[in-house]
Amino acid sequence: MKKKIIMAATMTSMLIYMLSSCYKNKEDILTLPTVSFRGEVVPIIASGGCGCHINGKVSNAVAFAHGDTVFYDAILSRSAIFGAWVNGGSHPGGGIIDFKPNEKVLIKQWIAEGAKDDGGGCTVTGALSYATNIAPIYNTTCKGSTCHGGIAVALDYNKLLSDKDKLTTMMSSSGNGHPGGPLSLSSCTVKIFTEWINQGLPK
Repeated sequence: MKKKIIMAATMTSMLIYMLSSCYKNKEDILTLPTVSFRGEVVPIIASGGCGCHINGKVSNAVAFAHGDTVFYDAILSRSAIFGAWVNGGSHPGGGIIDFKPNEKVLIKQWIAEGAKDDGGGCTVTGALSYATNIAPIYNTTCKGSTCHGGIAVALDYNKLLSDKDKLTTMMSSSGNGHPGGPLSLSSCTVKIFTEWINQGLPK
């Protein structure tokens, strides 16, 4: 009888262990891979059909990349435009430019997952200035025919200085506080702007 009790206890313990292990394994299986912005989406945007936005080929097209430099924020901030395009729309600039079917699938999935940037971290140290740190981001991310300097007001140092409160709200919300509609800002851009603001917005 004692042997049977020990056997039953052992079997019960093994069953509980197996069930808990299976459950954990099931959770691992159910965790689906996500689309990498930097590894999968950026290579699509920074080449092929978006060639006009690369290396300044068209002067009034928003720059997505130049040389080895990718302007991640410029791509992120246009996720809604890409979403409309790959869901039955067309290239905002006209023409017969389009993504390949498999590229559309990837972009759709990335947007469905929240259009997140899986990189973008950077270390911000030392003194920052508008001319050295802020203007380059503005020129590659905010300027364009459909943005500031086009249909929206052009920005410069004095304008940013007077809009400090709006800028602070934008950075504290990673772009959601943008007066013209939500933007997707990389963590690096947020860090740079926030530190520049904290340093007193030096010119």
